[in-house]
Amino acid sequence: MNVSSIVVLIASLVAFGALARPLASRLRLPVSILLAAGGATLGFACHYSLQVPGALVPVELAAAIVDLPIGSSLFLYVFLPTLIFQSALEVDLHRVREDLLPILLLALVAVFVATFGVALFLWPVSGMPLLACLLLASLVATTDPVAVIAIFRDVGAPERLTRLVEGESLFNDAAAISLALIFSAAIIAPGSVGVAEAIRDLVLLPIGGVLLGLGAAWLFIQLLKLIGEDRVTTASLSLALPYLCFWAAERLLHVSGVVAVATAGVALASLAPGRVTGVLWRHLSDTWQQLASWSSILIFVLTSLLLPRMLSDLRPFDFVLLLVVFVAALLTRALVLFGLLPLLTRIGLSSSVSVPYRLVVLWGGLRGSMTLALALAVMENPAIPRPIAAFVVTLATGFTLLTLLVQGTTLRPLIERLGLDRLSEVDRAVRDLALDVAGGRVSRVAAKMRRRFGHAPADASDPDPASDITGILPLGPSADTVPQGARTAIALVALTARERETILEHFASGTVAPPVARRLAADARRRLDLARLGGMEGYRAANEAEVDFATVDRLAFALQRRLGYSRLLSQRLAGRFEMLIESLLVVGSLQRIAEQELQPVLGPATVAEAGRVMAERQALLEREIAAVRLQYPAYVTALERCFVERAARAVEMVEIERLRRSGVISSEVERDVLAELSARGDTHLRRPPLDLGLDTATLIERSELFADLSPRERQDLAPLMRPFFAEPGMRIISRGEIGNAAYFISSGAVEIDTGASLVRLGRGDIFGEMALLFDQRRQADVTAIAYCALLRLSAADFQRFLARHPALRHRIEALALRRREENAASPALAGGAGEDSAAPGRVGSVESFGEVEDPEAHFLAAAEAVER
Repeated sequence: MNVSSIVVLIASLVAFGALARPLASRLRLPVSILLAAGGATLGFACHYSLQVPGALVPVELAAAIVDLPIGSSLFLYVFLPTLIFQSALEVDLHRVREDLLPILLLALVAVFVATFGVALFLWPVSGMPLLACLLLASLVATTDPVAVIAIFRDVGAPERLTRLVEGESLFNDAAAISLALIFSAAIIAPGSVGVAEAIRDLVLLPIGGVLLGLGAAWLFIQLLKLIGEDRVTTASLSLALPYLCFWAAERLLHVSGVVAVATAGVALASLAPGRVTGVLWRHLSDTWQQLASWSSILIFVLTSLLLPRMLSDLRPFDFVLLLVVFVAALLTRALVLFGLLPLLTRIGLSSSVSVPYRLVVLWGGLRGSMTLALALAVMENPAIPRPIAAFVVTLATGFTLLTLLVQGTTLRPLIERLGLDRLSEVDRAVRDLALDVAGGRVSRVAAKMRRRFGHAPADASDPDPASDITGILPLGPSADTVPQGARTAIALVALTARERETILEHFASGTVAPPVARRLAADARRRLDLARLGGMEGYRAANEAEVDFATVDRLAFALQRRLGYSRLLSQRLAGRFEMLIESLLVVGSLQRIAEQELQPVLGPATVAEAGRVMAERQALLEREIAAVRLQYPAYVTALERCFVERAARAVEMVEIERLRRSGVISSEVERDVLAELSARGDTHLRRPPLDLGLDTATLIERSELFADLSPRERQDLAPLMRPFFAEPGMRIISRGEIGNAAYFISSGAVEIDTGASLVRLGRGDIFGEMALLFDQRRQADVTAIAYCALLRLSAADFQRFLARHPALRHRIEALALRRREENAASPALAGGAGEDSAAPGRVGSVESFGEVEDPEAHFLAAAEAVER
């Protein structure tokens, strides 16, 4: 077949795939089933026409189609990178992390369980070697989400369900390919692959792919900084990225190309939106959606054309083996979903995945293009014995078709039967109220138009003058018929949706840093889900999660405390503080929206109740920011100044654009002004660095306890001390444990709970010394009630320190004896302080939701302890 004929054939296949989509929607079937059916029909018709010349298709056309140069390399090196990269670009890493462990369980553990489980089921029945069964099982262990995701979107399945299936399919291809390569090598050269070599490959290949993908994404982002807003160049570079990444991984470095491309896509989706404009990123995303659509069409149709050849060795007994593979695949997948996944929930490593969700994920494990491409690679490999190749190719192809025809056609009814296509109670109430508002407005507009044209209502007694107009929106129930709890949930959902829009607007105008905007937007989506499902309680749960420390934050704390590495902690805390301030500013702006837009629909009582819930959130944010202000007042001031300067720059940009649109200035003048603004630089718009103040020498100088030491003695003391950072709420010492260190407070405040009394200590105090001096277990719990910079002195160094400095030894021993006596005698709270801690201060001028207790009152005692 010449080039022009191939071009015409490819164009025809793409057109067929495009038309299959609306047809699939009408038939309520996954489009992949129609594509596979069309390709298989054409393939069988061509083979039949060659045996019976001209029966169905002209002989020349049939021969040309049968002889198309379709091989596994075409699918693996042309179509696969496109599909993987586009799927990775759609990943919201902030949302995926909520279900990271379930996704890894499905993407990695499920592949291994399915591979060995299916092989062990099949081996006694098939009469084939165990390695052949393992090779087949590795091919059918990977899932294809194309058909499943299409069904999810058609029926409006929950977002979390889509996230689980997409996340699973993104990385399970790499595990399946790695296993297939290992088993193929073991079949070709028995004894050449040992257990140690297999484990090494399974570990090193993905790690190498991750490193290569991260490097490729970093290089692409650096190039983006150079090319600016050039759409054509950006799209062209993005097109080269996955192919070069896949080729370099597979051919040069011999690591996982699938993992490399997926990692590059996820990294790009996480980092690039903050470095390019929203318009450019949408253009890039739309381009890749179109490329992935074409690739999906061609890969299904072209592989289906090969079905006659791939099923040429089909025997009647193979139907029995297909049934065994089908049942075994379901059982092993069910073992992971209903055995291992609930175990993650019970031990607290993952949130619960409901039984309906697990049923849909179980039945939605369709196989597709990856299984067929790998089977084609086995068929093309002459080193694999022919009986094994025929066994693997026939069953892998038949199993793929079986999942498409059985599971693909019944997945939609299953989702509908489980009720996962139905709106939640809150969403139904929102829909009804939206119809009520929209219907009322349409009726008023229709009545106004009637009066303008001088038409009377169809029935003068009809209270609704627009009721006889075709297509008028039906009125939903009024807000009065919706329960108060549901109305409050509606208000919170609406405010959260508006909050996310506000964050994105701030990002577009440049008033919030890209990483912070991405995190806040993802948090807003999570809050939206919780408010829809749980109403006020769900919103309150999101409030607590908002001020809690993330897993990476806790890792940063551990690195600082154990290894003395503070840079990651400084970066994480600086980002946290910026998010807290931005959240507080956004929450404060929602009061006007609630009163102007929601109160006319939901009523003042609902808005007031929602306002109280928002006020609780505002108080939490103010408490956290107050704690930061107490410990780092200069940093908070600099950060607030940064926000002001960003806002000023945004207003300046908007004003310039307004002047250009109104004709006051020309496009040339606008470009000149923008160039001048760009020349100023944006250093002053960046978040200032946060100095945690953990330099040992500085902390020693700051401590009043060491004021009498000479510079030489302080210098000798520094190597013995280790800076120790504690966040509010951290338990530094627990009652009953063996004492291994004493702590000197350079800044911050802690609360000591002896069980009989509460004592608060601040700057210049020491704690933890009693267990070391009196050789006893800890007698109290010590908790940080503010951000604390401490000096930690181990037990052995503590004794050496006291031996060198007798005067300090006497002071510390006297202090410890006095505390011991006070602990035995005084049950009262020292200083009359409450149990919460933070510091006074507010951020700018923020509107408040209702009357709430001033958070400064909670933290007065902590502030006094710090200032001592």
